[in-house]
Amino acid sequence: MTSAGFSKSGDFSDLKLYGPEGCDECTRGFKGRTGVFQVMPVTEAIAELIVQNAGQEAIEKQALAEGVMTMRQAGLVKVRAGITSLEEILRVTDN
Repeated sequence: MTSAGFSKSGDFSDLKLYGPEGCDECTRGFKGRTGVFQVMPVTEAIAELIVQNAGQEAIEKQALAEGVMTMRQAGLVKVRAGITSLEEILRVTDN
């Protein structure tokens, strides 16, 4: 599970993984859509990095230090909630 991006300290005893059911006609795929988002508030520290013309890596490092979730982490929240499958999140996000 950690290779997928779940926290090493996470409790997986209650984790139930879901898969696509699809429609009555095709029985595969997902019904409906859901988004996976990464929201990065521009804090004073991040604004300062932008003003300094810092690179993507520096801004990303600061955002992660401030608790911003990656796209993968946001997707894993939806996996835990049973909204989508682990396979789908691994397919559409970078680690």
